[in-house]
Amino acid sequence: MQKVNVIRNSDRAPNDRAPRGPAPQHALTLVVAAAVPLSTCALFGSAAFLTWLGARAAWLMLPTSLGVPFAFPRLTFHPLVGQPGWSLGIEILAALILAAVAAWWVHRALLPRPEANAWRLMLSAWGGILLGLALANSLRAVAAVLAAGAGPLSFFSYAFAGALTGALWAVCLGWVCAVPVALIHRLTARTRLGTETEPEAGAEHQPS
Repeated sequence: MQKVNVIRNSDRAPNDRAPRGPAPQHALTLVVAAAVPLSTCALFGSAAFLTWLGARAAWLMLPTSLGVPFAFPRLTFHPLVGQPGWSLGIEILAALILAAVAAWWVHRALLPRPEANAWRLMLSAWGGILLGLALANSLRAVAAVLAAGAGPLSFFSYAFAGALTGALWAVCLGWVCAVPVALIHRLTARTRLGTETEPEAGAEHQPS
């Protein structure tokens, strides 16, 4: 009886020691999940792009007149005219929070399902952008309220307004950041599958 238990435990040992969660080849997917939001923030940090967008869709910037953050955080090293220096630091911090939350959410999705299909991962990346942008814009709104010396009511009101506008922008544009993540995940999955099947095919053709 003891020998049978030893054999069973030895058979289970490799499975118990098998790594769980995202494999090392998913590192590229996580890098893209963080890099794409940063690229989007860099786009909104461009003064030329903001000028072009304001000339064609000025109504999108109407909430900024009420102090609500606009779109994605501005990833740039040059503050806008009339903005204080601390505002630039808040924008960069908000962009980093967005990228970190987006990558963490994709990592969280890959933990139970490392071989998730592209559609499922795209929805997970989209959800990460939504959560990250809500947090980032809430931070931007709260920083502006604190700088103005407003009371607690304004603090919570602007925090909610920033999170709401961030979620709305993520619903509209989050898929743009999620599609590249899904494509990279699918490409790496196909490449990995091809490299795994080649040795098996070669072993089958070897003479016995």
